Amino acid sequence: MRAFVADSTLVQTECRERLKQIPASTRRRLSSYAKVLITAMLELSERHPQLKDTPVILATRHGDLHRTEKLLRELVRGEVLSPTQFALSVNNAVLGQYSMAADNRQSMTTLSAGEQTYPLGWLEAISQLQSEAKRVLLVYSDEVPPAVYSGQVQSPAKSFSHAVLLDRENGQELILDRLVAKESQLQEDVWGVASSVQKMFDDGGGKVVQDYNGVRWSWHVAESLADN
Repeated sequence: MRAFVADSTLVQTECRERLKQIPASTRRRLSSYAKVLITAMLELSERHPQLKDTPVILATRHGDLHRTEKLLRELVRGEVLSPTQFALSVNNAVLGQYSMAADNRQSMTTLSAGEQTYPLGWLEAISQLQSEAKRVLLVYSDEVPPAVYSGQVQSPAKSFSHAVLLDRENGQELILDRLVAKESQLQEDVWGVASSVQKMFDDGGGKVVQDYNGVRWSWHVAESLADN
């Protein structure tokens, strides 16, 4: 599958100055997960005003897991859950907050698919681009899981959001491949994969390959195309 990457950013911390664009009443409700995610989207929005009319895809393996874990602990203690906190814990809640703050009325899609959430987010974004949208904003975002889940999952190793503006015609030409892997390569944490993909865009070319239990995904930007 082919698409063009018009711009991208990888963010690990919130930007308080950018978040001032969000109304204070909404900003107070944002979790650390939501703040980093929206920071990444606002960074690209500052460079590309057309994002106001661009569909958004959020790929997240865990969502706002720290908020969810807090709610679960309250349930165990027999406490009454806050309707607001519960509403903000679902995966599409942060997109709703972004949509209202940015006045973006385009489609908002969330995707969660276990360890393959990152590449399948790319697949969904490119599929939408090829079928109907002229451009799509893809955002992958996750935090380091709470300690209580350390026995089940350790990924991602770092909290981050990776935002990528995909275009049908303009930018660095990207090829996304999915193959059956006969021999599995060393698997990287999703943080390592996303940071390698971002570095590839920054360098203007390269290839990133990642195996997931017999499935091999690759992201490729040809240097000769990037230099033209």
